[in-house]
Amino acid sequence: MSDKPPLRLEDIPVTNMTAYLLDKIRLYGDKVAMVDATTEKTTTYSELVTRIERATSGLQAIGVMKDDAIGVLSPNHPDYLVTFYACALVGATLQPISPMYTKDDLAKGLRDCNTKFLFTVSALLPKVQEATQGLEHIKVLLYGEAGGDYETFESLLDPGHAPYRTPELDPRTSVAALMSSSGTTGFPKAVCISHYAIVANTIQQMCAGLNSDKDTFVTFFPFFHALGLYMVCFVGHSLGARIVIMPRFDFETFLRLIEKYKPTNLQLVPPIMVLLAKSPKVSEYDLSSVSQIACGAAPLSKEVEDLVKEKLKLPCIFQGYGMTEVGVTHLNGRGEFRYKSVGKLLPLTEMKIVDVETGKPVGPGQEGEIWIRGPQVCGGYLGLPEQTRELFTNDGWVKTGDIGYEDEDGYLFVVDRLKELIKYKAFQVAPATLEDILLRHDAIADVGVVGMPDVEAGELPRAYVVRKQGREASEEEIRKFVDGPCHRFRRTMKPGGSPHEAAGRGGVLKEIPRTASGKILRKSLRELARALAAKQAPA
Repeated sequence: MSDKPPLRLEDIPVTNMTAYLLDKIRLYGDKVAMVDATTEKTTTYSELVTRIERATSGLQAIGVMKDDAIGVLSPNHPDYLVTFYACALVGATLQPISPMYTKDDLAKGLRDCNTKFLFTVSALLPKVQEATQGLEHIKVLLYGEAGGDYETFESLLDPGHAPYRTPELDPRTSVAALMSSSGTTGFPKAVCISHYAIVANTIQQMCAGLNSDKDTFVTFFPFFHALGLYMVCFVGHSLGARIVIMPRFDFETFLRLIEKYKPTNLQLVPPIMVLLAKSPKVSEYDLSSVSQIACGAAPLSKEVEDLVKEKLKLPCIFQGYGMTEVGVTHLNGRGEFRYKSVGKLLPLTEMKIVDVETGKPVGPGQEGEIWIRGPQVCGGYLGLPEQTRELFTNDGWVKTGDIGYEDEDGYLFVVDRLKELIKYKAFQVAPATLEDILLRHDAIADVGVVGMPDVEAGELPRAYVVRKQGREASEEEIRKFVDGPCHRFRRTMKPGGSPHEAAGRGGVLKEIPRTASGKILRKSLRELARALAAKQAPA
């Protein structure tokens, strides 16, 4: 048991998030704050403070005002984080954008957020130029070398700029970041994350005993995702950790960086866990510094978990729960460990699990929708009042859309997404349950399950599988394998083969489509299944 008093709401400072951060990092002096994994250039905490303050002055010098939306379309790099911190200090709002967006997606995002400034890299400039046609009010700046008529981020750091002025703002309502929702069911929505929410969630995680100032994080999580931008980096900097920043994920580079920088903790998602479990490359690198792995964002199979534990000689794999709209709410392994659980609530976080149909709370062991309330929750969706009303109850609970149950001791087990439940006659079937069963088959490396319309049943599950290299498994074999552990309604599952087959091209699926954080893009699988159904329909 900890001797520390419990965290109180009044312990959360109501302040600008970067003002909070600067108070912390000024104390860390010449410790290394960031390493650019590409160039191996380091930035100390003292240098980070200087870059943040000069960038803030530079932003004000080019006309950035309080509440302006500042877009960033770029791979990860240290100045991405400096931009985030400087934007918050000047009272502007960071709008991280996925580099994978098409020009049309980018144009829509810029219009929706009324973006005023946009930082990018030269490689993405052609896409930016196309997307900003008709949006000439947007000022574009470049990271890296100067390009034509474009100003650079480095020019903002001119010490000759006037000292910055931090505007007055309400940290509870002022939006520090417009983060994209996962986009697994439609075009991503802009989630409004306040200064107060970021500071609160940082302190909540620190009070749960998360990491230490002696640690190193090797991160590949994209900064356009909440997990990378502030759930890892802002928290890590608040703790005084060294953050090694990868511009994009490459497995061998990741292994090499672990060997070189010797982190004790790794923050991963299931697709990377699969690589750790099954790639022969792992044995070529010294990963002995790793004593703990935290995995989140999507369910993790027992097979993969056990293989990683055996390879790296770990007692367990820690898991957690959170989402962009509610921050991190649960951590498992900070005390007693429960297999398959995402852990217990963080301080100052409330949860109730309610019946999907009635909205009434259910008891321990009963499945229902997870509702969350706490100081770290978002302010809603930008420009989408109806969707914001659907997200919140009248008394402030966020309806997460996740299905789960809590055991007698308060450990949460997440089953699936409400929108992804397959409605088979009178039953609700969780795709994750079927995926977990299928992953036990020794010929299946990965799987995604979706529901497809059926005249008699309402919906039937359809499974898309990735076969292990050198292994074959017929549909009949898979059906028989699923028959054993499944109830009658689950045995109706139709193997979907692969998206290649759904599109009318035979072959084996190389990978299940996923978001950057590892969530299965079920909408992509449904589109492929519909294409197959349309092709097979009688003329």
